[in-house]
Amino acid sequence: MQKYYFWLLFFSVLPIQSQILNVDRISENDSVFKKWTGYTDVSFSSDKLKKNVLDGSTKFELNHFLNNNYFFVFALNNDFTLNGKDMIQNEGFIQVRFRDKDSRDWSNESYAQYQWNGALGMEYRKVIGSNVRKRFFEKKKLDLYAGLGVFHESEQWNWSGVTNYEQLETTPTLNRALFRLNNYWKMAYKINENVDISAISYFQLPMNRDFLNLRWFMDINTYIKMSKNLSFVIHYDHTIDNYRLVPVANFYYSLNFGIQLKW
Repeated sequence: MQKYYFWLLFFSVLPIQSQILNVDRISENDSVFKKWTGYTDVSFSSDKLKKNVLDGSTKFELNHFLNNNYFFVFALNNDFTLNGKDMIQNEGFIQVRFRDKDSRDWSNESYAQYQWNGALGMEYRKVIGSNVRKRFFEKKKLDLYAGLGVFHESEQWNWSGVTNYEQLETTPTLNRALFRLNNYWKMAYKINENVDISAISYFQLPMNRDFLNLRWFMDINTYIKMSKNLSFVIHYDHTIDNYRLVPVANFYYSLNFGIQLKW
């Protein structure tokens, strides 16, 4: 148990943010002289019935800006729940992305990501791809972007999230690799100086005979400003996937509350 407290403390002091790249909300005046920016989102709760229940969420984003108005993003996200020594939930991703700083109407973005979800049985999902990104408008309080591209996905699943284990002995793990078409829409709305909402919706389709088996991922974050560098965060995301390797539920969601530290 002590090692989990160590990792929680370790990640809580790093600069963190979720899959919604918060740099979209940085104004030119705030970032023109900055080569690096970072964000930290942390939430934590603990209670006890028969065992100690520990629930935590840590998110990390570090951005490095280049002179040509492009930048690199390094992001990490991990959500976990422990019931005593039993790990009930362990999901997250590590991502590296290269993209425009919203200075062009049309731009390219490329990315690589490693993802896992222990509750569902996803041991890993490796993704590498590229999008064409379109800026529809960027205003002080409202912006809208969309992207269209292709990525390659390789994944490995086990049967830990499946009730029926009959196939476990013959096929302990399943693997698949394929290309997917990727389309996303991203919108952010600043209600006032203290409340900011950012949402992104991904639509991903396998590029094979099962093309119509959609994966829909949505991520919504509400930031309530408490001070210049500190905000209260309400986070929600869900995934609907009709094309999983193992017969687990096709709907999965996460809701948590925390704080964000920005510099």
